[in-house]
Amino acid sequence: MDIKSIIRKKRNKEELTRDEIKYFVGKLGRGEITEAQAAAVISYIYTNGLTEDEILYLSIAMAESGDMIDLSDISDKIVDKHSTGGLGDKATILLMPILASLDIPVAKLSSRGYGITGGTIDKLESIPGFKTDFTMEEFRSKLRNVGVCLMNQGMNFAPVESKMYKLRNELACQDSLPIIAASLMSLKIATGSNKLVFDITCGKGTYITNLDQAKRLAKLLVKLGKRIDKEVVCVITNMNQPIGMSIGHNLEIKETIMALRGIIADDLANVVEVIGSIMIALATDNKNLVENSKTIKETIKSGKAFNKFKEMVAAQYGDTDYIDDPELFEKSKFIMPVLATEAGTVASIDSDIVGSIASYLGAGRMKEEGKINRTAGITLNKKVGDTVMVGETLAYIHTNDESKVNNTTQHLKDAFEITTKKLSDHNKILSIIEDVK
Repeated sequence: MDIKSIIRKKRNKEELTRDEIKYFVGKLGRGEITEAQAAAVISYIYTNGLTEDEILYLSIAMAESGDMIDLSDISDKIVDKHSTGGLGDKATILLMPILASLDIPVAKLSSRGYGITGGTIDKLESIPGFKTDFTMEEFRSKLRNVGVCLMNQGMNFAPVESKMYKLRNELACQDSLPIIAASLMSLKIATGSNKLVFDITCGKGTYITNLDQAKRLAKLLVKLGKRIDKEVVCVITNMNQPIGMSIGHNLEIKETIMALRGIIADDLANVVEVIGSIMIALATDNKNLVENSKTIKETIKSGKAFNKFKEMVAAQYGDTDYIDDPELFEKSKFIMPVLATEAGTVASIDSDIVGSIASYLGAGRMKEEGKINRTAGITLNKKVGDTVMVGETLAYIHTNDESKVNNTTQHLKDAFEITTKKLSDHNKILSIIEDVK
């Protein structure tokens, strides 16, 4: 067995054995194959696909390439949630303290962002002092004592998954459903959670561009879950606009804090309540999703979720003064409005355009070692369904570079599709898939 024979088999559309996939993952993890050889395998997978067996073997091999966690001694009701990424998505950060305040432990492994969407760790590290690099014992201790902990998966969890993620982005293969499915499942195998909710974002600014692709991925994940005795539910969310009102690290954390205080955008609230209700149903005997949604609202209204978030931040060495007073977060030197030049109703907001502008302003990381300007970004003043008059503010640009304001104003305006027609339903949740025959 050698890497060239594996490349030939995928080039010829042949199925790889479990041993061949384990061999490839092992060699990639140890750096014993060239980047060109790894790129060839990924490219042929992208072109020719993988069978269900191959995806399962790849998931397991990537999970076993690093540390594995067993949290069964801490709780038997740990539910994990993972998003495929959406512009402005801070639902995961909100759900962590909400569920923990309901005595549902949340053990979260995450990574730093790469591309136009920011990573969960990047956003939380906007809080001064916030730390995610822990030993396994520290992670377990914080989870046991606080009920929630976020840890950097880059320590040694599914390290080959991180390499595959980087390569598939560099090769423009980021929308490969088999690799996405294997990557997602490998992380969940490594964390040891048996109840999983996947938030599959669908539309512009995401890897999954249409509903058909999203459903195929969802069904694949549910099937994989059954084969390894994991209960999997997939929620497909509509990305016809960024989630919430802000894009950019400091801006999104400030929005998160306000959301936990009860001031939350309708679309963000919709995603949090639907996914949170399912997570509660998986972890407890409360299977009524309507009642679970009410519980989430009450948890926010009572302040329990906010207090748990503050406890979580303190446990991870973050400065809680910033949670009590979000105005302490540094702001950009220039905050400039983008004004509407036509009247009507917002039909959509192009996340690709908004994400590219946010990255240009400094809010995105376009290479692994790239730096982030935490103050940069965009805040939306209008969302899908809102009425707009000429001269009203559509959004604000946040930047420290005044020259970038003129370069982005017209482009950001172009991201807004304004219509005079009556809009059809624009729900955020497109589909929920939990069983596949």
